[in-house]
Amino acid sequence: MSDLLWYMHRLRRMPVMELPYRLEHWAKKKRDKYWAVPFIRSRCTQRCRIPRIDLSGVKEAIPDVRTRIAASAEDIRNHRFRIFGIERDFGDPIDWHLDPKTGNRWPLVFWGDIDYRDGRTIGGITFAWELNRLQHLPLLAIAFQMTRDHRYKEELFNQLRSWMDGNPYPRGINWISGIEIAIRMLNLVYSLRLLGEECLDAGRWAAICEFVSRSGRHLYRYRSQYSSCANHAVAEALGLFAAGLCFPGIEDAAKWKRLGKSVLEREVTRQIYPDGSSFEHSVPYLQFVSELFLVYLLLCQDYGEPCSEEVKDRLKAAVSFLSGLTDGSGNCPRIGDGDDGCLLRLDAADDGNLLSLLNVGAVLFDHAGWIPAGADYDLMTFCLLGPDSKATWERLKRQAAARRPGVRRFPDAGLIAVRGEDGVLCVANGGRLGLEPLGGHGHADCLSFWLSVKGRPIVVDPGTYLYHSGGRWRAYFRGTAAHSTITIDEQDQAPILSDFMFAAFYRVQQVHFDDSEERVVWSVEHDGYTRLEDPLVHRRTFTYIRSSGEWIVEDLLSCKGSHKVKSLIHLHPECLVSLYGCSMRIRCGQEELTFELDRQWESIRLVCGQREPLLGWYAPRFNEIHESPTVMCSASIQGTTRFTSIIRVGNAEAVDLPWMTRTYARGRSAAPMPLDSDPLSIGDHRLKEMS
Repeated sequence: MSDLLWYMHRLRRMPVMELPYRLEHWAKKKRDKYWAVPFIRSRCTQRCRIPRIDLSGVKEAIPDVRTRIAASAEDIRNHRFRIFGIERDFGDPIDWHLDPKTGNRWPLVFWGDIDYRDGRTIGGITFAWELNRLQHLPLLAIAFQMTRDHRYKEELFNQLRSWMDGNPYPRGINWISGIEIAIRMLNLVYSLRLLGEECLDAGRWAAICEFVSRSGRHLYRYRSQYSSCANHAVAEALGLFAAGLCFPGIEDAAKWKRLGKSVLEREVTRQIYPDGSSFEHSVPYLQFVSELFLVYLLLCQDYGEPCSEEVKDRLKAAVSFLSGLTDGSGNCPRIGDGDDGCLLRLDAADDGNLLSLLNVGAVLFDHAGWIPAGADYDLMTFCLLGPDSKATWERLKRQAAARRPGVRRFPDAGLIAVRGEDGVLCVANGGRLGLEPLGGHGHADCLSFWLSVKGRPIVVDPGTYLYHSGGRWRAYFRGTAAHSTITIDEQDQAPILSDFMFAAFYRVQQVHFDDSEERVVWSVEHDGYTRLEDPLVHRRTFTYIRSSGEWIVEDLLSCKGSHKVKSLIHLHPECLVSLYGCSMRIRCGQEELTFELDRQWESIRLVCGQREPLLGWYAPRFNEIHESPTVMCSASIQGTTRFTSIIRVGNAEAVDLPWMTRTYARGRSAAPMPLDSDPLSIGDHRLKEMS
């Protein structure tokens, strides 16, 4: 899409009151381009307030932590970083404008003149921003406190000075996004808290004061509001609050703190719904926002600041929501966008912060049911809650030995989670399409589902893969065909305009819900295909039979004319799949499932790693992609039609059907790849005919 067309669509989605705000931002940028206010050293009138995080006892609480942290700290000291799966040496001094994926550099020009949405010329901006979040600095502080090796402390301040020299205000990509500035601010705060204030001599204090002054002033001037007021606004507010709270002697610190606090207290009830879900309708972004509010709450407690009950209540609801969608091994459906973003990375592990968030939430609010069976005590919990948290966590873990079967409905999210007796967790999705008016982090995935058996995901959400540099991959992972639901006439449920914008929004309606001793029934429909020449409404009914553990998925397609229908079932790459006519057997490790597919389907195909059109791909993390088996059922219909499938968990009875079998054998995972690479170079997928 051309820049002009993008701006036209973007302008059409702005409320009228947003236009003066955008014009004001434009005027500020013009002013800052030619007259950026310099940092004034004399206005830093007192030192910071940095209560130290004491790591005494951490080696006893987490026996292997010193080895992990020391290895990671050595890599950081040698400027070797892992960015979204890419190992890269960033040179000496560190090149803060390098895209580690393409090897290209972003220009050091006024930040407002950089077209960061152009993911083709230089690369996706996310790759260059990641290192600049400075989330590795707390690891150096932890390494110093554990080993008392002064090289780590010196490297931390050297890199901070290097970053400031390499990013002179207001030039470069690292002043574009407020959320990036805020994350840097919080990582500086926690680095200092892990070091202790005694490590700050006059020269270091002056550098920190300059860093905070520039960042705080920029955050205050360029706040996200109106249609941009989502997770970015929360992160920016937390950055302002932390700057004002921890550095009260810097000019304007009081107003930064006051504004940040007011935004955080206002946004918590707007961005986290009463059922704990995200108003952006993205599970990964809920995880990120929950971490932001968690750190806000803990900062308030550590500094004696008041914090409203609404923050605590919504944070409890969010952690409860995430726990309700998480299986015993810590797997959770990644509904909507996700770029593996988090606020703090207080460990060398590369697993994301979901389990840490559940651990901290469980200990903080004394709730045993939130800790998954496969969770371990972690360094982030120790750092944020102190050494006494280990005993509390162990008590709660014993109480939460196993998740109890049950049904949880999340009406604001449009989700239902059913946990069965046999270790099955099914999450069915009847949610809306992202946050209007853009749908920025939403996926056209209505009526899809996710299924895990004994901690092994079987039916999966495909993930996100890439943002600005994704091209057709970005469109695929947001589109309907990438999810376990039904497509009509090769169309998405909502037309995609750009990487973060949909052209229209479907409406979702819950038709029926029943939770009895015999069964759970949940029926939802959406009108995304009523825009077609012959309007069609898709209703899907999920039924769980408690006695047998069977799942029945029934699709009712209400229309008058003819349509081409495809039903997709996306499976984890580790699954072995066999098709026997209309019966499908799936094995993943020791777990087995059988799908009985409707005999009305005219064609049932097993697809893996297909390039034209894209189908059969799975992205467990940002910039990581695997081939995965996808079952595609196709039929042409005339008028209203009903399709029914039955899912059985465990060793099903033999099915008396012809042995026309195709088996997917798992190949190796695909490393991050160029978009124009040869299809045969990715993985080793094999479709074998069996007799």
